Amino acid sequence: MTKLQPNKEVDWESWNYVLDLEKEWRKSLPRFTDKELLEIFPEAKEIIPDKISELEEKRKGLVEVIKKKLQIIKEKSAPENQWYWREVIKVWEGQKLMEIDAHINRFKHFAFVASGRSPKKGVVTDEMIQQALSVPIENIINTQLRKSGRALVGLCQLHKEKTPSFFIYPDNNSFYCYGCNQGGDVINFVRLLYNFGFPEAVKYLIGVK
Repeated sequence: MTKLQPNKEVDWESWNYVLDLEKEWRKSLPRFTDKELLEIFPEAKEIIPDKISELEEKRKGLVEVIKKKLQIIKEKSAPENQWYWREVIKVWEGQKLMEIDAHINRFKHFAFVASGRSPKKGVVTDEMIQQALSVPIENIINTQLRKSGRALVGLCQLHKEKTPSFFIYPDNNSFYCYGCNQGGDVINFVRLLYNFGFPEAVKYLIGVK
């Protein structure tokens, strides 16, 4: 009969080292622009409109779920506990909502690229947009942030508030403010923060005048 080996203590230092190696490996992988991806997979052009519609319906349903849950919290939860349940919704449903928004924005850009239209002269290129989207939102935030599950939370710079309601989701580099109901990717954040147009926001993020 085989004897069971006693559980060994996890070597967390080695474990973290392996995770760091994996992160570095992922960073080293080749990055393709949307134009290049569509050239590699031209069949994707036909399903982009359906995918956008599917995601928008999914988003609509999730927004309704959030509204219902917030209403239940308001009606049935003790006042001193309501803040906790709202935080739970922000972390879980909020994360899902931002993921859907990020996918919708990505597919809409795919649709623009697939249309064959070119950016106006002197505006922005696909490569510039991809570069701008890779800038972490937390790097341009001028407010203190704290961790909340997989998100970062702090005071919103888009409106005045005393209770933090601005959430950043590093997994997909998106944000959502539950106080002013604004959200999206890093380009949209810069647009709202500085009242920029899309080209101005892209150039600001990549340091082009």
